[in-house]
Amino acid sequence: MAGSAQSVIAWFTGLAPLYQGLMIAAVVVALLLLAMSGVIGAGMRRLRQASAAGRRASALAAEVIPSTNFARDGRPCDPLNMRIVGDADQLSAAFVSAGWYRADEITLVTSARISLDAVFGRKYSTAPVSDLYLFGRKQDFAFEKPGRTVRERDHVRFWRNPIDAVDGRPLWIGGATRDAKVELSKTNHLPTHGIAPDVDDERALIVGDLIHAGWVIAEEMVASFPGPTQRKNAMGDPFHTDGKAAHLTLVKAQPVPLVARLVRRGSAPLARRIARLFRPTLPKEGREFARQWEERRRLAASQPPASGA
Repeated sequence: MAGSAQSVIAWFTGLAPLYQGLMIAAVVVALLLLAMSGVIGAGMRRLRQASAAGRRASALAAEVIPSTNFARDGRPCDPLNMRIVGDADQLSAAFVSAGWYRADEITLVTSARISLDAVFGRKYSTAPVSDLYLFGRKQDFAFEKPGRTVRERDHVRFWRNPIDAVDGRPLWIGGATRDAKVELSKTNHLPTHGIAPDVDDERALIVGDLIHAGWVIAEEMVASFPGPTQRKNAMGDPFHTDGKAAHLTLVKAQPVPLVARLVRRGSAPLARRIARLFRPTLPKEGREFARQWEERRRLAASQPPASGA
């Protein structure tokens, strides 16, 4: 054993200084990655163990559709401000057509990547979202619209409601918020986002994007909270809302083959090009609704503001 160690030392000292430096740097990087994987792996194990409380609380919520989803420790978290009627393929196709991406699952690799991208201010279009809970389970879908870096993004989580809509299609309950910063969780040391306080702005963004994509045929606002509300979510981020959720009905159309599936980072741009090409094949009802909706917006913007009392 001693002879082998001496041979390694002799081989190393015989290298040129440049190669010695590269070898030392490689060892340091490997040790750092090993330490990071240990921290992230331990955090993910704690997440899985802690999520039982969130599942129970979300399953036992008294309301048919609560006002908020729930964190893994069972505390109320982000507001539920979106409701969409449509099957899973229609939901995915509508979002990819509107320029959104499907979020990656939380894994050791994606957790490490979002940490590094946050440090270096890089973009990660399909960065994972933290798990929140409703109806006894984590989100069924999560979509996002990336910002300039991974620290900021628009995103929404969806859960399928146990009761379908009146037209027989699934009803998806969503919580839309804008991430404004990235920080390490104080409990599990994994990266997490802090949300912007005006969650109604995020709701309006999604409504506009889906309508402009030609996938919406009906829109109404329904009560989610008893009225205007100011709260903090389970992570301590303040938010305020008028207390309403946007209820959208999607067109009854069969999405172009593969478009609903091409929602990841590498394939989403291709899916959007295909969706734009086939947009004229969507039912005229959706395109006409988009035109009328935009006309109403322009008319409302042209009206003089109401005078104060």
